[in-house]
Amino acid sequence: MNGLKNLTVIIPCYQCKETILETLNCLEDKINIICIDDCSNDGTLEVLTNWENKIPDRRKVIRHNQNRGLGASRNTGVSESKTEWVMFLDSDDIISSDCFNDINKKWMSIKTSYGWCYHPYLEWNDFDRKERLRKTDTIKENHHLVTKRMPFSASGAIFRKDLLETIGGFDTDRNLEGTEDLDLYMRLLNSGIKPFQWSKTPHTKYRINKGMTKDVRQHGSKVLLRTKKFQESGWISSDEFDLAKKEIWRQIARTEHKRGDFKEARESYKKSGNRFNSRILNLIAFFQVKL
Repeated sequence: MNGLKNLTVIIPCYQCKETILETLNCLEDKINIICIDDCSNDGTLEVLTNWENKIPDRRKVIRHNQNRGLGASRNTGVSESKTEWVMFLDSDDIISSDCFNDINKKWMSIKTSYGWCYHPYLEWNDFDRKERLRKTDTIKENHHLVTKRMPFSASGAIFRKDLLETIGGFDTDRNLEGTEDLDLYMRLLNSGIKPFQWSKTPHTKYRINKGMTKDVRQHGSKVLLRTKKFQESGWISSDEFDLAKKEIWRQIARTEHKRGDFKEARESYKKSGNRFNSRILNLIAFFQVKL
């Protein structure tokens, strides 16, 4: 079964001239692709236009007249897609060369899922380009999204289009930009939609020194605000919110630790609570040993 005919890859683009070609070049010519330029002014649109002109029947570039944010860009891609399923890919991430062959082989299991499908992913950076498998946990309850390590990323995730439309798409609150994925997952879980791991292969390579991970504390503050909204909505309890705050600081600390910001990492580990693991990691950071 050729599932690729029923799939469109959606790539939101903003000020990504330096990375977008590497992302586009990892995709096969037979794939339907929509790129949304969110009013970039760094030459991104010119790169996208030249790319679109080579295979105009499978490539589409949409330009926002004003900068509207990541959530709105993804929503635009969904509304413009003509296929039953969509896959999201960030403009600085990479999909493996065998991903789409794997999708074809497992299309029936994807098609019969709830409509929310994911696979593991690798982390990598521009400095040494080393890849490492993201360590994650199993998500069974709502609060696990904010108290455990999520196994899925929006970049590389596959969704049934009508499911996204029914759930209301991605949130477009610019004050909480960068947490629209988390919000979508919570609304899906709260609606009884369970994620399906369609492959055990980490097909997505997630770049960790760009975008949100570049200013991890700012992103963490937004995650805290989003998590507070979850508590106010009754989706998690007060005790679960307190656990979430510690987990968010632990993840901030680990990101800072991985890139060698040892002083900042130690400060963040202290805010993550007095767990044994955090104390050990804090000690490792004291001796300036990277993870």
